[in-house]
Amino acid sequence: MANPLWRRWTTAAAGVAALAMTAAGCGAATTTGANTPQVLHFSFSSNIETLDPTQWTDVTSMVPMQEIYDTLVEYNPYSTRLQPGLASWTVSPDGKTYTFTLKKDIKFSNGDPVTAQDVIYSLNRVTRGDANSSGAAPYGFAYSDIVGYNHWFNGGNPPPAGMTGMSGLTSPRPGVVRIKLKTPQAFFLNEMALMSAAIVDPRVVKEYGQNYQTHAVGTGPYKLASWNRGHQMVLLPNTTSWRYRKGEPKVVMDENVSSSLALLRYQQGDYAFLFGPLPSEIYAKVLASSQLKSQYHNVVENGVVYLAFNTTKAPFNNVLMRQAVNYAINKQLILKNITNDRTNMMTQPLPPGIAGYNPSIKDPYPYNPTKARQLLQQAGYHGQQLTFIYPSNESDHVRTAEIIQTELAAVGMKVSLVGTSQIGNYWPLEDNPKGSWNIAWTDWFQDYPDAQDFLFNLLSRQAFGATNVGDWTDPQFQRLITEADALPASQQAQRVADYRQAEQIAVQKAAWAFLYNYWNDALVQPWVQPQGTHRDLMYYLHPVKTPQFEFMRVAAH
Repeated sequence: MANPLWRRWTTAAAGVAALAMTAAGCGAATTTGANTPQVLHFSFSSNIETLDPTQWTDVTSMVPMQEIYDTLVEYNPYSTRLQPGLASWTVSPDGKTYTFTLKKDIKFSNGDPVTAQDVIYSLNRVTRGDANSSGAAPYGFAYSDIVGYNHWFNGGNPPPAGMTGMSGLTSPRPGVVRIKLKTPQAFFLNEMALMSAAIVDPRVVKEYGQNYQTHAVGTGPYKLASWNRGHQMVLLPNTTSWRYRKGEPKVVMDENVSSSLALLRYQQGDYAFLFGPLPSEIYAKVLASSQLKSQYHNVVENGVVYLAFNTTKAPFNNVLMRQAVNYAINKQLILKNITNDRTNMMTQPLPPGIAGYNPSIKDPYPYNPTKARQLLQQAGYHGQQLTFIYPSNESDHVRTAEIIQTELAAVGMKVSLVGTSQIGNYWPLEDNPKGSWNIAWTDWFQDYPDAQDFLFNLLSRQAFGATNVGDWTDPQFQRLITEADALPASQQAQRVADYRQAEQIAVQKAAWAFLYNYWNDALVQPWVQPQGTHRDLMYYLHPVKTPQFEFMRVAAH
């Protein structure tokens, strides 16, 4: 998310392939057939990594977390419009103070009442982690503009003696939370809709400590029934939730299921749906089957797939080397062989659906092997061995890496491939530029529809060692996005102008090797309802949220 920071499609590819992240994707949802008509049973191609909001970085984990937890702000089920979640809000005229009023009589799934202090505890916890989480919170810097953050986070060191949280978080009266920011942020409410801002029950966190993962408690429409980690998670309707809707199905999520097996189970009627982006070999089978084609749906998504360069050391601290790689890659070949032309070529860090996308940037690095060789010579590259890391959990990732290795070899670059099958192991590897890699396959799916989610999270200095894979930086770029990020929504035109100028710099300096933009598609069984209209499809292919199970029903079949 940002998304907000780390929403990567790499996470679950054959099912809800997500949103996720990058090696992210979500998994495929499934039902177990006529004997259990109110069960949605689906699969992920990788593991669910966490149920702890302080540790969330992927969309696979977002699938169950979105059902277990609530946030103060949420997205409308049919659009990217923000609406009250656990709370309504007002904003001060200067755009720096948000006052949230909680819904009355909200309870956690265990019956504990939700208080303003629970909200403050949750936000303080996610900004630095605590003794009961599994480490520092990777999403904490999403809330770094809250007054008092710098002292509370304290560079990852223990906070000053006696400090219990950020001074910008207060409760002026019961049921009310006030958040003060250092500067206005046009995207702040979007950040409050992230799973990192989910409200947890402090009593449960403190009771179970490191075992909180398997006892997660929230206020969402579902509650955790069981989790055999690495194999299967089961959710049951939370009948005490303010979001509960009668008839909600039981949800069963299998982990580590291959794309081919997921499709087989879908065709056998076990799986209710397969979410994408569907791997190319699965999509080919869809095209070959009239039945599957009638159940296929496709939407545009705000996401990018690209190669990051390790700019902390030679040779990719040299802009000529980065430009050479861009010219050496035949992106049209990748679009044809990997995406089956389901999407478009990437020309800049922002996808077309985000305000700030610069339409004047067409194809900055057209396929030109001759130009690539010339740049390599100018850069002084003499055949040094380079390491290209990538997530190997999906065949399309493997094929993409092989295509790029071949094309780079054609211009004289020696590249060895290192694949990692477990996404949970890949992220720390790519996020550590001090490691042995030179090029990394990565991706990003929006945490929210704002340019800040891409340009700040993926290319700012603040995201070094995290979502700025390879630690690329440029002082003019940094200045532009910093200024744009601090402008209120009333100055959106200036924000867009600054972001577009920043995009030009990132392209000229070849911050990445640009590959393609994301799309999302799905196979949905006719007996999963509601279904049939574009509006209903938002329950499966929402532009921001993962599948919304509380709206789904399973008809007899």
